[in-house]
Amino acid sequence: MLTTILTLIMISFVAALIGAVIPGPVFAVTLTESVRRGSLAGPLIAIGHFMVEAAIIFLAFFGLGNLLKLEFTRISLGYLGGLALILMGIYFLLSSRKIQYNERKKQNLGFLSHGPILAGFLASLSNPYFFLWWVSPGFPLMYKSIEIAGLIGFVCFYVGHCAADLGWFGFVSFSTSKSKKILNEKRVEWIVVGGAFFLIILGFYFIYSVVS
Repeated sequence: MLTTILTLIMISFVAALIGAVIPGPVFAVTLTESVRRGSLAGPLIAIGHFMVEAAIIFLAFFGLGNLLKLEFTRISLGYLGGLALILMGIYFLLSSRKIQYNERKKQNLGFLSHGPILAGFLASLSNPYFFLWWVSPGFPLMYKSIEIAGLIGFVCFYVGHCAADLGWFGFVSFSTSKSKKILNEKRVEWIVVGGAFFLIILGFYFIYSVVS
């Protein structure tokens, strides 16, 4: 039984990690928020990400998996997700010049605020490929885990999945925040601007992929 549990956790971990390491909205938001807020931004963004995933898993038992396979759903996610990314990128562009790194500003950022959590939530919702990942391999892997070990299988799947997301985005956040020691405010501003343009380009790509 222990071997089965460890195997299910590992398979879920690897599958989630493959999806997490591909640059996307959550990755871009993690970079920009980590530069602005520090190493705790990644775990907080992951919490927002988990909130969306928890809702998807709950709805999966009511036929969401089949709904996501419909062409209408794919088109809607492309347009709405693309527009949301563009708006988020514009927000980062407008706020990039307000970034300052003195001790007083760092104390006022407030790691316990809802900012990074909301950013992770919105970034996840805005990414059509996030939902497509759940269609395959997400849902099939979850159902197979339940088939193999019932409730324990589901717990193994979710633990492995969350560990991958939290580990990766936490690592990205920690690495990015530590780099501030060698970055001046101007360079930090350009990192945020770069992340903003990445989100905008990604948003237009999502829309273009639906139109073409």
